[in-house]
Amino acid sequence: MSQFFQTHRKEINLAANLLFWIVACFIFVRFSALRPLCNMHIYKEFVCFGLIMAVVLVTRWLTIPKFFSSGRYGLFWLISVVMLFAATAVEILMIKPDVQNSLSFTRGHNYYIQYLYTMIFLRDSCFFAWFLVFRLYTLQKDAFRAKQRASVLEHQSVQFSTPDQKEISIPIDAIVYIQEIDHTTQVHCTQDQTLTVTEPLSRCKELIPAHLWALDGSRKMVFHEHLSEFLQIQTKSEVREIKYITLLSDRQFRIFEIIRQNPGCNATFLYESFRKKVTLRTIERDLASLRDKGVVVHTGSNKEGGYEVCTLNVVSME
Repeated sequence: MSQFFQTHRKEINLAANLLFWIVACFIFVRFSALRPLCNMHIYKEFVCFGLIMAVVLVTRWLTIPKFFSSGRYGLFWLISVVMLFAATAVEILMIKPDVQNSLSFTRGHNYYIQYLYTMIFLRDSCFFAWFLVFRLYTLQKDAFRAKQRASVLEHQSVQFSTPDQKEISIPIDAIVYIQEIDHTTQVHCTQDQTLTVTEPLSRCKELIPAHLWALDGSRKMVFHEHLSEFLQIQTKSEVREIKYITLLSDRQFRIFEIIRQNPGCNATFLYESFRKKVTLRTIERDLASLRDKGVVVHTGSNKEGGYEVCTLNVVSME
């Protein structure tokens, strides 16, 4: 069962998120305090749901990153309460005519509106609290992962769990690549040592800082430290395709990206793209190197022609 969850982790998370919002919408509309008053105007329920969703989105993208994450909790709660009061006030204004038309008695309208305001505010607050707990949990998990990545860089090693329930520490400079094969994750180290670990490949991508490895396909992480050495390996069939990766300097990789985005451009265009921080002669020398490596090709005449990309299987090593 645990293997199933590790293999389908992304699909399970997506299904859980969809289920959360479907249940939230159903409960919000089905058991709403406004439902008896909005039978003839059911769209108002969805408008009200849209209001609280607007509060949720503002909280997620604005108030949490800007105030809560920076420790300004008082301002965060003040803005949240004001938004909830404002959303409730708009909902009351929308259904006030329905209240007046639904109630046959004239006495007590204002009292009922106040009672309804309190009920709607409590309902919206519960929904907001439900979302906030869910969001803060994900933030805490992201912060924990960030600490783990920082720990990997600090100690220059990665902690893995093995199937026999042991914890092992592997130095970063000893890892050649990590590969997912038949729903198992294997860590290939120097001197032809291979270890099977329980962490799925997606977990390894979260744990290990991205600048340490290049993704070769969807199921293989190749570490930059050993990539040049890895290109010489042609005896192992499972890594044979890696010999087609071309190593480029940072400037050559930028030239490659400009040509990929602007097919047919010439050396003058590249020179202007670098804002004249690199000489035209240097650009021409890098282009000659890229042509020799088979990364780009020149098409057309010498005066009016330009360069096009031949392969996308390149890696910047800087």
